[in-house]
Amino acid sequence: MTVEAGANQRRRRGIRKSGLVVAAAAALFAAACTGTDAETDAPDATDASSAVPSVVTTTSIWGDVVSNVGCDDSVSVTTLIPQGGDPHSYEPSLRDRETMGAADLVVANGLGLEERIEDTLEAVAAEGVHVFEVAEHIDTIEFEFSGGHDDHGHDDHDEEDGHDHEDDHGHDHSGDDPHVWFDPQRVAGVLGELADELIHAGADADTINRCLDSYREALEDTDAEIAEILDAVPTDRRILITNHDAFGYFADRYGFEIVGTVIPSLSTAAETNPALLEELAEIIEHEGVPAVFSETTHSDADIQALATAAGDISVVQLLTGSLAPEGEEGDTLIGMLRFNANAIADALG
Repeated sequence: MTVEAGANQRRRRGIRKSGLVVAAAAALFAAACTGTDAETDAPDATDASSAVPSVVTTTSIWGDVVSNVGCDDSVSVTTLIPQGGDPHSYEPSLRDRETMGAADLVVANGLGLEERIEDTLEAVAAEGVHVFEVAEHIDTIEFEFSGGHDDHGHDDHDEEDGHDHEDDHGHDHSGDDPHVWFDPQRVAGVLGELADELIHAGADADTINRCLDSYREALEDTDAEIAEILDAVPTDRRILITNHDAFGYFADRYGFEIVGTVIPSLSTAAETNPALLEELAEIIEHEGVPAVFSETTHSDADIQALATAAGDISVVQLLTGSLAPEGEEGDTLIGMLRFNANAIADALG
């Protein structure tokens, strides 16, 4: 597939621009950055070679995707959130803001994943930096609370504990699920629009088109490989209890059911409660669930407590909002998807 620069077919649902308010904020930022900035959380995009466009990504996951579509050093990629960092809770620094402002293109996930970076994304977009929010160009899944109340006979708990599952500590449990990268087919489907953005930012079109075809094929091969790995899990054991609601796309793609989450939210910034943990323990016993799944980017204290209460079942760690450190298994998106599939198959097969 050949992608033309500036294609009119793209669907853009861009970042809002806020006019005078953003302009005033930009002036304050500029004044703050004239001195020595002690915050050096992210490398400066201005250090990249001027021969290729500088692309800033919010997460290591999209950094890897951009590097594959922009292979052979056809783009210079800088990632803001360090590996192991949680995109739901990451606070951008002044240096991060400066890095984004100097980029030719910023690639973010969108749909509220980078909760505390959104204002900065809006500010740099208002100054003319193009921000491409990947999830806005993907067929998304609407989030449904997966605490197990409707399907497992526990409806009475809502009234008994007085807990409002619509809003836990200010976190709304509704809207589109932002964790789109867990379905390699959905990622493959958005690569054409991402390639178009890279070309529009100044990358060589021939190189990008060649890299695009190669990476799309690799993702499709990975999808088939994951399905084969998960064949080891019988249909009646394709049940997931996870730390937070991050695996909706995985479940949708590979025929799993998420019967409960310790944090009943799309965001790790929400909290659990004792009544929910008690209910999940009942579900585990009722369904004969052999393992629950924690994540590398968030504390596993609550899910460990759940496992103990449910009878010392296994707690298996998965990669969610960040790739593994470089050189370790799961340090690319394809490696991450393969790592998780093997871990789930081993735990439930």
